Amino acid sequence: MKIAIDARALTGRFTGDRTYWKNLIRSLLEIDTENEYLLFSRLPLSEEDTPKAANVTLRAVRAKNDRLWTLFTLPRLLKETKADLVHVQYTAPLKTPCPLITTVHDISFRLHPKWFPPKDRLLLNLTVPATMRRASAVITDSESSRRDMLRVYALPETKLSAITLGAPDGMQSRIEGVTQEIAQRFTKEKYGVTVSYFLAVGVMQPRKNLPFLVKAFAEAKARGLKSDLLLTGKMGWGSGQRDLKAILKASGVPEESLKFTGYVPDEDLPLLYRGSEAFLYPSLYEGFGLPPLEAMTCGTPVIASSAPAMPEVCGDAAHLISPLDEKGWTEALLRIEGNTALREDSIVAGHKRVAAFTWRKTAEQTLEIYRRVTL
Repeated sequence: MKIAIDARALTGRFTGDRTYWKNLIRSLLEIDTENEYLLFSRLPLSEEDTPKAANVTLRAVRAKNDRLWTLFTLPRLLKETKADLVHVQYTAPLKTPCPLITTVHDISFRLHPKWFPPKDRLLLNLTVPATMRRASAVITDSESSRRDMLRVYALPETKLSAITLGAPDGMQSRIEGVTQEIAQRFTKEKYGVTVSYFLAVGVMQPRKNLPFLVKAFAEAKARGLKSDLLLTGKMGWGSGQRDLKAILKASGVPEESLKFTGYVPDEDLPLLYRGSEAFLYPSLYEGFGLPPLEAMTCGTPVIASSAPAMPEVCGDAAHLISPLDEKGWTEALLRIEGNTALREDSIVAGHKRVAAFTWRKTAEQTLEIYRRVTL
């Protein structure tokens, strides 16, 4: 069987789509030596992102833009190579000469349109539902996301599968033998964080609920919290650094208590997790949410939103609080700071939880769908 994959996300920004392809493709190649994998992209893959296996072929074919590549180049490549199926994320060509599988991580663009810039919202609503209707199978990351899709788009239940993602590989080796104190020294030397800190990770955008988090943090500071708040991630759209600092200022809390790193290299992130008092994830909605698993992998307590799909991901290994309960978040910050027993219990529970999520399992379930649609 020739399995074609639209691998363009591997050549783009460091996003969840890239993480998904990178780990899924690597794991598929580890468990499947029989089928041939054809990775198509518009730009050449870097050495770092080039999978190594005898049964994988990479082909980069340029086009003027991604839209033209999707509409014309990909169907031509599928026909030329006689692919037996094609797997994409979100959007596919209008027609394909073989069965189509799409992974749609969530439909927040439809459920919460105000979280998206108008252009992105328009394109996603035009292309993603149509792709799901044409697809032989649709994969999503959680049961809550699957239920949303069934409710909103009335797709056949047999077409949709919830396949969870895996805990991150490689992070554990980066922090092996690293104590919280050692990690804090690294954070101080490289990022200038001179006191203990709570950590939040993610692109700054409305659904990450950062203004709410800063308000809860400001109240905790007013009540004696000693730690700072460290925000790590790229600027997206919506509330920026100036807006978040203004919230602190209005609360009478020094602006210096809130720190930003911007984007950090992959190798630094495990140390930032390891050095923090706890990882904070107040997101209003997620199709899955990898950062809590990353934090647990690094031996960090997690305080997370109870919104979809966090209960599925975190189980009882995290302290789950409504993303609208400001008082609850304030109390949680105050409760865990300096609480060694609570911290250790949370770390142990986190390690047990991440063991249930592996990319090998993700690949095995995905391969079953490949076989099913080509029968």
